Amino acid sequence: MTYEDIADKMVRLEDVEQSTMMKSPCLRYKGDFIGMMFVREDCLIIKVSPKRVDELIENGLGMEFNFTKKKFKEWVLIPQEFEDDYEAYLKEALAYAKSKKKS
Repeated sequence: MTYEDIADKMVRLEDVEQSTMMKSPCLRYKGDFIGMMFVREDCLIIKVSPKRVDELIENGLGMEFNFTKKKFKEWVLIPQEFEDDYEAYLKEALAYAKSKKKS
């Protein structure tokens, strides 16, 4: 399933909406960034806990996102080779966004 198909499915969930970031379509939960395709790197970007970012990178499933030469501690790039898992990664990012809204 492509990112676009997953995004179409996710915007049907409560409080998830399509928005933009860096002039590209993205998904948000109650205004907070969840994820998007980063065309420049042909990767999915998701926002998860810093611990999870480190875990994904250490396990070879993700790459550090440092678009502005600054490490984004809650953002990780998921290469397109893992596209079959994009829906699960976006749902994980949604769960993280929901957990932050509760705190």
